[in-house]
Amino acid sequence: MIGIYLLIAALSFLFLYFAVKKIILNVDRKALLEPIKMDIYPEFCEVINDKIRAFKDRIEEIKLKNQTDKDQFLEKLSDASRELTFIQTMNLSNKNNNIWENELFEFLEKIENILIYFLENGEEESENLRKFLMQEFQRLKFKSGN
Repeated sequence: MIGIYLLIAALSFLFLYFAVKKIILNVDRKALLEPIKMDIYPEFCEVINDKIRAFKDRIEEIKLKNQTDKDQFLEKLSDASRELTFIQTMNLSNKNNNIWENELFEFLEKIENILIYFLENGEEESENLRKFLMQEFQRLKFKSGN
């Protein structure tokens, strides 16, 4: 009878030991990665903003669906750039990468919709932008050691 109690106690101790160890490892890993992830997002915002500027700089080369919408397209891009700066500023002290990812995902959807709405080859441009930004994000993650 005492042997069964000792066995149950030993199994309980092992279970508790490994559960606590797993939790501590997860907390340690998150604590180590948080500063790295924080550095990625502001830099990634700069990459996005550079692409927005590139669209504005190429306005004469880009084929719009309606050439009379050129000013409106430029205005939408400027608004997007300001919104991105706002997102970046508001989240600089935020260590929660889920918030960063949600904000940036919504923002990038807006950019894609602008490209699709105004550009003749909007689908292609938005796909190219998506691929480029995915590569840049992976590069930034690799550069930061993630």
